[in-house]
Amino acid sequence: MLSAAVSVLRTLGNPDPSPQLYGYDVDAAAFEHLAQLGVDNGTGNFKKQDFLRASSVDLKVNAVLANPPFVSHHRQSETQRRLTNKLRKKYLPALPRLASLWAFFVLHSMSFLRPGGRMAFVLPNSVGTSDYGKPLLEYLRNHFSRVELVHVGERLFIQAGADERIALLLLSDYIPMGNAEPAPIYVRNILKISEVELSNGSNTTSDKLNCDLDTRSEAGMELAKHSDALTTLEMQAFVQIGEVVGDIRNLVKPLAEWRSLGIDSTYLVPLLSRAAQIVGLSIPASVIHEVSTTIPYLLLPPAESLPKSIAAFLERYTSEEILKNRTFQKRSIWYRCSYETGADAFIGSMSHDYPRIIGNDAGISCSNAFYKIRLFNNLKMAKWLPILSLTTPLRLSAEVMGRIRGSGGIKLEPSDVKKLQLPRSLPDIPSADFNALKQKLNSLAREGKLDVASRLADSIVYIEPGLISVADMTSMHKMLLRLTGWRLYKQV
Repeated sequence: MLSAAVSVLRTLGNPDPSPQLYGYDVDAAAFEHLAQLGVDNGTGNFKKQDFLRASSVDLKVNAVLANPPFVSHHRQSETQRRLTNKLRKKYLPALPRLASLWAFFVLHSMSFLRPGGRMAFVLPNSVGTSDYGKPLLEYLRNHFSRVELVHVGERLFIQAGADERIALLLLSDYIPMGNAEPAPIYVRNILKISEVELSNGSNTTSDKLNCDLDTRSEAGMELAKHSDALTTLEMQAFVQIGEVVGDIRNLVKPLAEWRSLGIDSTYLVPLLSRAAQIVGLSIPASVIHEVSTTIPYLLLPPAESLPKSIAAFLERYTSEEILKNRTFQKRSIWYRCSYETGADAFIGSMSHDYPRIIGNDAGISCSNAFYKIRLFNNLKMAKWLPILSLTTPLRLSAEVMGRIRGSGGIKLEPSDVKKLQLPRSLPDIPSADFNALKQKLNSLAREGKLDVASRLADSIVYIEPGLISVADMTSMHKMLLRLTGWRLYKQV
Protein backbone atom coordinates (compact mmCIF):
# COMPACT_ATOMS: atom_id res chain seq x y z
CA MET A 1 0.00 0.00 0.00
CA LEU A 2 2.78 2.40 0.92
CA SER A 3 4.68 1.54 -2.25
CA ALA A 4 1.56 2.17 -4.32
CA ALA A 5 0.96 5.51 -2.57
CA VAL A 6 4.51 6.65 -3.34
CA SER A 7 4.18 5.52 -6.96
CA VAL A 8 0.83 7.24 -7.53
CA LEU A 9 1.91 10.54 -5.98
CA ARG A 10 5.03 10.58 -8.14
CA THR A 11 2.96 9.79 -11.22
CA LEU A 12 0.78 12.80 -10.36
CA GLY A 13 3.86 15.01 -10.42
CA ASN A 14 5.11 15.06 -6.83
CA PRO A 15 8.85 14.17 -6.77
CA ASP A 16 8.89 13.99 -2.96
CA PRO A 17 5.73 12.33 -1.56
CA SER A 18 7.14 11.96 1.97
CA PRO A 19 5.42 15.02 3.52
CA GLN A 20 2.04 13.79 2.28
CA LEU A 21 2.25 10.31 3.81
CA TYR A 22 1.52 9.31 7.41
CA GLY A 23 1.39 5.96 9.13
CA TYR A 24 1.30 3.95 12.36
CA ASP A 25 2.76 0.56 13.21
CA VAL A 26 3.73 -1.27 16.40
CA ASP A 27 6.40 -3.35 14.65
CA ALA A 28 9.84 -1.72 14.54
CA ALA A 29 10.74 -3.78 11.46
CA ALA A 30 8.04 -1.96 9.48
CA PHE A 31 10.02 1.28 9.63
CA GLU A 32 12.97 -0.31 7.83
CA HIS A 33 10.88 -0.30 4.65
CA LEU A 34 10.49 3.48 4.59
CA ALA A 35 13.97 4.22 3.30
CA GLN A 36 13.73 1.38 0.77
CA LEU A 37 10.65 3.07 -0.66
CA GLY A 38 12.29 6.47 -0.71
CA VAL A 39 10.21 7.84 2.16
CA ASP A 40 11.97 10.32 4.46
CA ASN A 41 10.61 10.08 8.00
CA GLY A 42 12.60 13.03 9.28
CA THR A 43 9.37 14.84 10.14
CA GLY A 44 8.10 11.86 12.14
CA ASN A 45 5.01 11.31 10.01
CA PHE A 46 5.33 7.58 10.63
CA LYS A 47 4.95 6.73 14.30
CA LYS A 48 5.70 3.54 16.21
CA GLN A 49 2.39 3.52 18.02
CA ASP A 50 -0.83 1.55 18.32
CA PHE A 51 -3.08 3.29 15.81
CA LEU A 52 -6.13 2.81 18.02
CA ARG A 53 -4.45 4.99 20.66
CA ALA A 54 -3.39 7.70 18.19
CA SER A 55 -5.01 11.12 18.30
CA SER A 56 -6.50 12.77 15.23
CA VAL A 57 -6.59 16.26 16.78
CA ASP A 58 -3.64 17.57 14.73
CA LEU A 59 -3.93 15.33 11.68
CA LYS A 60 -6.61 15.30 8.98
CA VAL A 61 -6.02 13.42 5.72
CA ASN A 62 -7.65 12.98 2.34
CA ALA A 63 -7.37 9.21 2.18
CA VAL A 64 -6.80 6.19 4.42
CA LEU A 65 -5.40 2.84 3.27
CA ALA A 66 -5.32 -0.04 5.74
CA ASN A 67 -4.99 -3.78 6.20
CA PRO A 68 -5.95 -3.97 9.89
CA PRO A 69 -5.37 -7.11 11.99
CA PHE A 70 -8.07 -9.79 11.77
CA VAL A 71 -8.28 -10.46 15.52
CA SER A 72 -11.56 -11.80 16.88
CA HIS A 73 -12.94 -10.58 20.19
CA HIS A 74 -12.08 -13.93 21.80
CA ARG A 75 -8.41 -13.59 20.80
CA GLN A 76 -8.02 -10.03 22.05
CA SER A 77 -6.09 -9.34 25.23
CA GLU A 78 -7.82 -7.73 28.20
CA THR A 79 -6.02 -4.47 27.38
CA GLN A 80 -7.34 -4.56 23.81
CA ARG A 81 -10.87 -5.32 24.99
CA ARG A 82 -10.86 -2.34 27.35
CA LEU A 83 -9.60 -0.11 24.56
CA THR A 84 -12.09 -1.33 21.96
CA ASN A 85 -14.98 -1.03 24.41
CA LYS A 86 -13.97 2.60 24.97
CA LEU A 87 -13.87 3.21 21.20
CA ARG A 88 -17.21 1.46 20.71
CA LYS A 89 -18.87 3.80 23.21
CA LYS A 90 -17.21 6.80 21.56
CA TYR A 91 -18.03 6.04 17.92
CA LEU A 92 -20.82 3.47 17.60
CA PRO A 93 -22.50 2.22 20.80
CA ALA A 94 -24.81 0.04 18.68
CA LEU A 95 -21.82 -2.04 17.58
CA PRO A 96 -21.97 -5.50 19.24
CA ARG A 97 -19.43 -6.00 22.03
CA LEU A 98 -17.99 -9.05 20.29
CA ALA A 99 -16.78 -7.10 17.26
CA SER A 100 -13.39 -8.03 15.82
CA LEU A 101 -10.47 -5.65 16.08
CA TRP A 102 -10.60 -4.53 12.46
CA ALA A 103 -14.00 -2.87 12.98
CA PHE A 104 -12.45 -0.37 15.39
CA PHE A 105 -9.70 0.48 12.88
CA VAL A 106 -12.42 1.46 10.41
CA LEU A 107 -14.26 3.62 12.95
CA HIS A 108 -11.14 5.29 14.36
CA SER A 109 -9.83 6.04 10.84
CA MET A 110 -12.87 8.19 10.14
CA SER A 111 -11.77 10.64 12.84
CA PHE A 112 -8.63 11.39 10.76
CA LEU A 113 -10.56 11.96 7.53
CA ARG A 114 -11.30 15.33 5.95
CA PRO A 115 -14.77 15.98 4.50
CA GLY A 116 -14.92 14.44 1.03
CA GLY A 117 -12.14 11.98 1.89
CA ARG A 118 -11.85 8.33 0.91
CA MET A 119 -10.88 5.09 2.62
CA ALA A 120 -9.88 1.63 1.36
CA PHE A 121 -9.62 -1.37 3.69
CA VAL A 122 -8.60 -5.00 3.27
CA LEU A 123 -11.04 -6.89 5.52
CA PRO A 124 -12.27 -10.45 6.15
CA ASN A 125 -14.84 -11.64 3.65
CA SER A 126 -17.40 -11.85 6.46
CA VAL A 127 -17.56 -8.04 6.68
CA GLY A 128 -21.16 -7.98 5.46
CA THR A 129 -22.47 -11.10 7.17
CA SER A 130 -21.07 -11.00 10.69
CA ASP A 131 -23.27 -9.72 13.51
CA TYR A 132 -21.06 -6.67 13.95
CA GLY A 133 -20.30 -6.09 10.25
CA LYS A 134 -23.89 -5.27 9.38
CA PRO A 135 -24.38 -2.33 11.80
CA LEU A 136 -20.94 -1.05 10.89
CA LEU A 137 -21.81 -0.99 7.19
CA GLU A 138 -25.11 0.71 7.96
CA TYR A 139 -23.17 3.39 9.85
CA LEU A 140 -20.80 3.84 6.89
CA ARG A 141 -23.75 4.19 4.52
CA ASN A 142 -24.80 7.23 6.53
CA HIS A 143 -21.38 8.92 6.32
CA PHE A 144 -20.12 8.23 2.78
CA SER A 145 -21.80 8.92 -0.54
CA ARG A 146 -20.53 5.63 -1.98
CA VAL A 147 -19.85 2.29 -0.29
CA GLU A 148 -18.42 -0.58 -2.31
CA LEU A 149 -17.60 -4.15 -1.29
CA VAL A 150 -15.39 -6.20 -3.57
CA HIS A 151 -15.32 -9.87 -2.53
CA VAL A 152 -12.14 -11.62 -3.68
CA GLY A 153 -12.24 -15.38 -4.29
CA GLU A 154 -8.46 -15.71 -4.39
CA ARG A 155 -6.89 -16.61 -1.03
CA LEU A 156 -4.19 -13.96 -0.79
CA PHE A 157 -2.68 -14.89 2.57
CA ILE A 158 -2.18 -18.65 2.07
CA GLN A 159 1.62 -18.29 2.19
CA ALA A 160 1.30 -16.51 5.52
CA GLY A 161 -0.63 -19.49 6.91
CA ALA A 162 -4.08 -17.86 6.73
CA ASP A 163 -7.02 -19.42 4.88
CA GLU A 164 -9.03 -16.20 5.08
CA ARG A 165 -10.74 -14.83 1.99
CA ILE A 166 -10.83 -11.05 1.87
CA ALA A 167 -13.09 -8.24 0.78
CA LEU A 168 -12.06 -4.74 -0.21
CA LEU A 169 -14.14 -2.04 1.46
CA LEU A 170 -14.01 1.13 -0.65
CA LEU A 171 -15.54 4.31 0.79
CA SER A 172 -15.84 7.62 -1.07
CA ASP A 173 -16.86 11.21 -0.23
CA TYR A 174 -16.86 11.36 3.57
CA ILE A 175 -19.74 13.38 5.03
CA PRO A 176 -19.04 13.97 8.75
CA MET A 177 -22.51 15.29 9.55
CA GLY A 178 -24.22 12.38 7.81
CA ASN A 179 -26.18 11.79 4.60
CA ALA A 180 -29.75 12.85 4.02
CA GLU A 181 -30.36 9.22 2.94
CA PRO A 182 -28.17 6.13 3.38
CA ALA A 183 -25.93 5.45 0.40
CA PRO A 184 -26.43 2.21 -1.54
CA ILE A 185 -23.88 -0.55 -1.17
CA TYR A 186 -22.32 -1.74 -4.41
CA VAL A 187 -21.23 -5.38 -4.32
CA ARG A 188 -18.83 -7.08 -6.72
CA ASN A 189 -17.39 -10.59 -6.77
CA ILE A 190 -14.01 -11.13 -8.43
CA LEU A 191 -11.88 -14.26 -8.58
CA LYS A 192 -8.46 -12.60 -8.52
CA ILE A 193 -7.25 -9.35 -7.02
CA SER A 194 -5.88 -8.34 -10.43
CA GLU A 195 -9.49 -7.98 -11.66
CA VAL A 196 -10.32 -5.18 -9.24
CA GLU A 197 -9.51 -2.41 -11.72
CA LEU A 198 -11.06 -3.98 -14.82
CA SER A 199 -14.45 -2.30 -14.55
CA ASN A 200 -13.22 0.68 -12.56
CA GLY A 201 -16.64 0.71 -10.89
CA SER A 202 -18.56 1.44 -14.10
CA ASN A 203 -20.05 -2.04 -14.41
CA THR A 204 -20.72 -2.53 -10.73
CA THR A 205 -24.33 -3.39 -9.99
CA SER A 206 -26.12 -1.91 -7.02
CA ASP A 207 -27.26 -4.44 -4.47
CA LYS A 208 -28.61 -4.52 -0.93
CA LEU A 209 -26.35 -5.20 2.00
CA ASN A 210 -25.06 -8.55 0.77
CA CYS A 211 -27.32 -10.40 -1.60
CA ASP A 212 -28.05 -13.20 0.86
CA LEU A 213 -29.94 -11.11 3.44
CA ASP A 214 -33.32 -11.19 1.70
CA THR A 215 -32.92 -14.90 1.02
CA ARG A 216 -32.09 -15.57 4.68
CA SER A 217 -35.21 -13.73 5.77
CA GLU A 218 -37.32 -15.52 3.16
CA ALA A 219 -35.85 -18.88 4.19
CA GLY A 220 -36.63 -18.24 7.84
CA MET A 221 -40.25 -17.51 6.97
CA GLU A 222 -40.46 -20.60 4.75
CA LEU A 223 -39.24 -22.83 7.57
CA ALA A 224 -41.70 -21.21 9.99
CA LYS A 225 -44.50 -21.92 7.53
CA HIS A 226 -43.87 -25.64 8.00
CA SER A 227 -43.89 -25.63 11.79
CA ASP A 228 -46.50 -28.41 11.76
CA ALA A 229 -43.97 -30.71 10.03
CA LEU A 230 -40.79 -29.46 11.68
CA THR A 231 -39.36 -29.34 15.17
CA THR A 232 -35.99 -28.32 16.58
CA LEU A 233 -33.09 -30.42 17.80
CA GLU A 234 -33.40 -28.96 21.29
CA MET A 235 -36.77 -30.70 21.61
CA GLN A 236 -35.02 -34.02 21.06
CA ALA A 237 -31.56 -33.75 22.56
CA PHE A 238 -28.98 -32.06 24.76
CA VAL A 239 -26.19 -30.21 22.97
CA GLN A 240 -22.87 -29.69 24.72
CA ILE A 241 -19.33 -28.84 23.77
CA GLY A 242 -16.75 -31.60 23.25
CA GLU A 243 -13.71 -32.29 25.44
CA VAL A 244 -11.49 -29.27 26.08
CA VAL A 245 -8.05 -30.87 25.80
CA GLY A 246 -5.95 -27.79 26.47
CA ASP A 247 -3.08 -28.82 24.20
CA ILE A 248 -4.50 -30.95 21.43
CA ARG A 249 -1.29 -30.85 19.39
CA ASN A 250 0.69 -32.73 22.05
CA LEU A 251 -1.94 -34.69 23.95
CA VAL A 252 -3.75 -36.11 20.93
CA LYS A 253 -1.70 -38.21 18.49
CA PRO A 254 -2.05 -41.16 16.10
CA LEU A 255 -1.89 -44.51 17.86
CA ALA A 256 1.35 -45.47 16.11
CA GLU A 257 3.04 -42.30 17.37
CA TRP A 258 2.01 -43.00 20.97
CA ARG A 259 3.38 -46.50 20.65
CA SER A 260 6.71 -45.14 19.40
CA LEU A 261 6.87 -43.18 22.66
CA GLY A 262 6.42 -46.40 24.59
CA ILE A 263 2.98 -45.47 25.92
CA ASP A 264 0.64 -48.40 26.39
CA SER A 265 -2.78 -48.33 24.72
CA THR A 266 -4.33 -48.86 28.17
CA TYR A 267 -3.96 -45.12 28.71
CA LEU A 268 -5.16 -44.04 25.26
CA VAL A 269 -8.71 -43.34 24.08
CA PRO A 270 -9.91 -42.43 20.54
CA LEU A 271 -10.93 -38.79 20.13
CA LEU A 272 -12.58 -37.31 17.05
CA SER A 273 -10.82 -33.98 16.53
CA ARG A 274 -11.38 -33.11 12.86
CA ALA A 275 -14.30 -33.73 10.50
CA ALA A 276 -11.93 -35.02 7.80
CA GLN A 277 -11.12 -38.01 10.02
CA ILE A 278 -14.52 -39.50 9.12
CA VAL A 279 -15.69 -39.48 5.50
CA GLY A 280 -19.09 -41.15 5.83
CA LEU A 281 -22.15 -40.65 7.99
CA SER A 282 -20.95 -42.34 11.17
CA ILE A 283 -17.97 -43.64 13.12
CA PRO A 284 -18.11 -47.43 12.79
CA ALA A 285 -17.58 -49.50 15.92
CA SER A 286 -14.61 -51.21 14.25
CA VAL A 287 -12.64 -47.96 14.14
CA ILE A 288 -11.32 -48.29 17.69
CA HIS A 289 -9.68 -51.60 16.79
CA GLU A 290 -7.89 -50.36 13.68
CA VAL A 291 -4.23 -49.47 14.24
CA SER A 292 -4.18 -47.43 11.01
CA THR A 293 -7.37 -45.51 11.80
CA THR A 294 -7.53 -41.83 10.90
CA ILE A 295 -8.95 -41.02 14.33
CA PRO A 296 -6.17 -40.05 16.78
CA TYR A 297 -5.92 -40.99 20.44
CA LEU A 298 -6.05 -38.85 23.57
CA LEU A 299 -3.64 -39.54 26.40
CA LEU A 300 -5.70 -40.32 29.49
CA PRO A 301 -3.22 -41.12 32.25
CA PRO A 302 -4.15 -42.55 35.66
CA ALA A 303 -4.62 -40.04 38.47
CA GLU A 304 -1.80 -41.62 40.48
CA SER A 305 1.25 -43.86 39.99
CA LEU A 306 2.12 -42.72 36.49
CA PRO A 307 3.94 -45.26 34.32
CA LYS A 308 7.51 -44.19 33.57
CA SER A 309 6.80 -43.63 29.86
CA ILE A 310 3.92 -41.24 30.62
CA ALA A 311 5.83 -39.46 33.39
CA ALA A 312 8.73 -38.92 30.98
CA PHE A 313 6.38 -37.56 28.35
CA LEU A 314 4.67 -35.13 30.75
CA GLU A 315 8.04 -33.88 31.98
CA ARG A 316 8.44 -32.23 28.59
CA TYR A 317 6.09 -29.53 29.86
CA THR A 318 7.83 -26.76 31.77
CA SER A 319 6.29 -25.25 34.90
CA GLU A 320 5.81 -22.02 32.98
CA GLU A 321 3.88 -23.76 30.20
CA ILE A 322 1.58 -25.42 32.72
CA LEU A 323 0.92 -22.17 34.57
CA LYS A 324 0.17 -20.27 31.36
CA ASN A 325 -2.34 -22.84 30.14
CA ARG A 326 -5.78 -21.79 31.41
CA THR A 327 -7.28 -25.21 30.78
CA PHE A 328 -4.57 -26.97 32.76
CA GLN A 329 -5.10 -24.54 35.64
CA LYS A 330 -8.81 -25.36 35.87
CA ARG A 331 -8.16 -29.07 36.48
CA SER A 332 -7.41 -30.75 39.77
CA ILE A 333 -4.91 -32.90 37.84
CA TRP A 334 -3.61 -30.68 35.07
CA TYR A 335 -2.89 -33.43 32.54
CA ARG A 336 -6.17 -35.37 32.90
CA CYS A 337 -8.83 -34.40 30.37
CA SER A 338 -12.48 -35.34 30.75
CA TYR A 339 -13.70 -38.14 28.48
CA GLU A 340 -17.45 -38.79 28.22
CA THR A 341 -18.68 -41.24 25.60
CA GLY A 342 -22.46 -41.02 25.91
CA ALA A 343 -23.10 -38.85 22.83
CA ASP A 344 -25.34 -40.30 20.13
CA ALA A 345 -23.74 -38.09 17.49
CA PHE A 346 -21.35 -35.21 16.88
CA ILE A 347 -21.67 -32.05 14.80
CA GLY A 348 -18.80 -29.72 13.93
CA SER A 349 -18.83 -26.14 15.16
CA MET A 350 -17.50 -25.12 11.73
CA SER A 351 -18.46 -26.58 8.37
CA HIS A 352 -18.16 -25.73 4.70
CA ASP A 353 -20.31 -28.03 2.55
CA TYR A 354 -23.03 -28.76 5.11
CA PRO A 355 -23.46 -29.14 8.90
CA ARG A 356 -22.64 -32.84 8.96
CA ILE A 357 -23.93 -34.87 11.89
CA ILE A 358 -21.68 -37.88 12.51
CA GLY A 359 -23.22 -40.89 14.21
CA ASN A 360 -21.27 -42.20 17.19
CA ASP A 361 -21.62 -45.93 16.53
CA ALA A 362 -18.16 -46.47 18.04
CA GLY A 363 -19.08 -44.96 21.41
CA ILE A 364 -16.11 -42.56 21.59
CA SER A 365 -15.77 -38.86 22.42
CA CYS A 366 -14.82 -35.71 20.51
CA SER A 367 -12.76 -32.56 20.97
CA ASN A 368 -14.27 -29.10 21.39
CA ALA A 369 -14.13 -28.63 17.62
CA PHE A 370 -17.44 -30.52 17.81
CA TYR A 371 -20.63 -30.46 19.82
CA LYS A 372 -22.03 -33.62 21.36
CA ILE A 373 -25.65 -34.51 20.66
CA ARG A 374 -27.22 -36.70 23.32
CA LEU A 375 -30.85 -37.64 22.70
CA PHE A 376 -33.36 -37.63 25.55
CA ASN A 377 -34.87 -41.04 24.86
CA ASN A 378 -35.68 -41.35 21.14
CA LEU A 379 -33.46 -44.25 20.08
CA LYS A 380 -35.01 -44.27 16.61
CA MET A 381 -33.87 -40.68 16.10
CA ALA A 382 -30.27 -41.66 16.92
CA LYS A 383 -29.87 -43.76 13.79
CA TRP A 384 -31.59 -41.13 11.61
CA LEU A 385 -29.60 -38.07 12.75
CA PRO A 386 -26.73 -38.39 10.22
CA ILE A 387 -29.28 -38.80 7.41
CA LEU A 388 -31.31 -35.81 8.63
CA SER A 389 -28.22 -33.58 8.40
CA LEU A 390 -28.38 -34.12 4.62
CA THR A 391 -31.96 -32.84 4.37
CA THR A 392 -32.76 -29.40 3.02
CA PRO A 393 -34.69 -28.09 6.09
CA LEU A 394 -31.79 -28.82 8.46
CA ARG A 395 -29.16 -27.41 6.08
CA LEU A 396 -31.29 -24.34 5.35
CA SER A 397 -31.82 -23.63 9.05
CA ALA A 398 -28.02 -23.76 9.54
CA GLU A 399 -27.50 -21.23 6.74
CA VAL A 400 -30.10 -18.92 8.28
CA MET A 401 -28.64 -18.99 11.79
CA GLY A 402 -24.92 -19.60 11.22
CA ARG A 403 -22.19 -16.99 11.07
CA ILE A 404 -20.14 -16.89 7.89
CA ARG A 405 -16.38 -16.89 8.30
CA GLY A 406 -13.84 -15.44 5.89
CA SER A 407 -12.82 -18.87 4.58
CA GLY A 408 -16.41 -19.45 3.44
CA GLY A 409 -17.16 -21.75 6.35
CA ILE A 410 -20.21 -21.39 8.55
CA LYS A 411 -19.87 -21.23 12.34
CA LEU A 412 -22.57 -22.67 14.58
CA GLU A 413 -22.81 -21.91 18.27
CA PRO A 414 -24.52 -24.43 20.61
CA SER A 415 -27.64 -22.24 20.57
CA ASP A 416 -27.68 -22.45 16.76
CA VAL A 417 -27.32 -26.24 16.78
CA LYS A 418 -30.30 -26.49 19.11
CA LYS A 419 -32.44 -24.66 16.53
CA LEU A 420 -31.61 -26.97 13.62
CA GLN A 421 -34.79 -28.22 11.97
CA LEU A 422 -35.82 -31.88 12.18
CA PRO A 423 -39.00 -33.70 11.09
CA ARG A 424 -41.67 -34.08 13.76
CA SER A 425 -42.08 -37.71 12.72
CA LEU A 426 -39.70 -40.22 11.14
CA PRO A 427 -40.39 -42.65 8.30
CA ASP A 428 -41.40 -46.11 9.40
CA ILE A 429 -39.43 -48.37 7.06
CA PRO A 430 -38.13 -51.91 7.48
CA SER A 431 -34.67 -52.36 8.93
CA ALA A 432 -33.28 -53.81 5.72
CA ASP A 433 -34.57 -50.83 3.70
CA PHE A 434 -33.12 -48.40 6.22
CA ASN A 435 -29.71 -50.06 6.07
CA ALA A 436 -29.80 -49.94 2.26
CA LEU A 437 -30.75 -46.25 2.38
CA LYS A 438 -27.95 -45.46 4.82
CA GLN A 439 -25.43 -47.37 2.70
CA LYS A 440 -26.58 -45.51 -0.44
CA LEU A 441 -26.36 -42.09 1.23
CA ASN A 442 -23.03 -43.01 2.77
CA SER A 443 -21.64 -43.86 -0.69
CA LEU A 444 -22.98 -40.62 -2.19
CA ALA A 445 -21.46 -38.58 0.65
CA ARG A 446 -18.09 -40.30 0.21
CA GLU A 447 -18.20 -39.57 -3.53
CA GLY A 448 -18.96 -35.90 -2.88
CA LYS A 449 -22.41 -36.12 -4.51
CA LEU A 450 -23.99 -33.98 -1.84
CA ASP A 451 -26.87 -32.59 -3.92
CA VAL A 452 -27.99 -36.08 -4.99
CA ALA A 453 -27.78 -37.33 -1.39
CA SER A 454 -29.73 -34.32 -0.14
CA ARG A 455 -32.56 -34.79 -2.65
CA LEU A 456 -32.80 -38.51 -1.84
CA ALA A 457 -32.93 -37.80 1.90
CA ASP A 458 -35.58 -35.10 1.33
CA SER A 459 -37.71 -37.53 -0.64
CA ILE A 460 -37.56 -40.34 1.94
CA VAL A 461 -37.91 -38.16 5.05
CA TYR A 462 -40.30 -35.41 3.97
CA ILE A 463 -41.91 -35.83 0.55
CA GLU A 464 -43.00 -39.48 0.52
CA PRO A 465 -44.53 -39.29 4.05
CA GLY A 466 -46.41 -36.11 2.98
CA LEU A 467 -44.75 -33.77 5.51
CA ILE A 468 -43.63 -31.26 2.87
CA SER A 469 -44.80 -31.00 -0.76
CA VAL A 470 -42.48 -31.30 -3.75
CA ALA A 471 -43.11 -27.65 -4.67
CA ASP A 472 -42.28 -26.34 -1.19
CA MET A 473 -39.18 -28.52 -0.92
CA THR A 474 -38.01 -27.31 -4.34
CA SER A 475 -38.46 -23.71 -3.18
CA MET A 476 -36.44 -24.37 -0.03
CA HIS A 477 -33.76 -26.16 -2.02
CA LYS A 478 -33.37 -23.14 -4.33
CA MET A 479 -32.95 -20.89 -1.28
CA LEU A 480 -30.34 -23.28 0.09
CA LEU A 481 -28.38 -23.27 -3.17
CA ARG A 482 -28.45 -19.48 -3.27
CA LEU A 483 -27.20 -19.14 0.32
CA THR A 484 -24.48 -21.77 0.05
CA GLY A 485 -23.49 -20.39 -3.34
CA TRP A 486 -23.11 -16.90 -1.88
CA ARG A 487 -21.21 -18.22 1.12
CA LEU A 488 -18.78 -20.34 -0.89
CA TYR A 489 -18.65 -17.92 -3.86
CA LYS A 490 -19.71 -20.36 -6.47
CA GLN A 491 -21.82 -19.03 -9.30
CA VAL A 492 -25.34 -20.38 -8.68
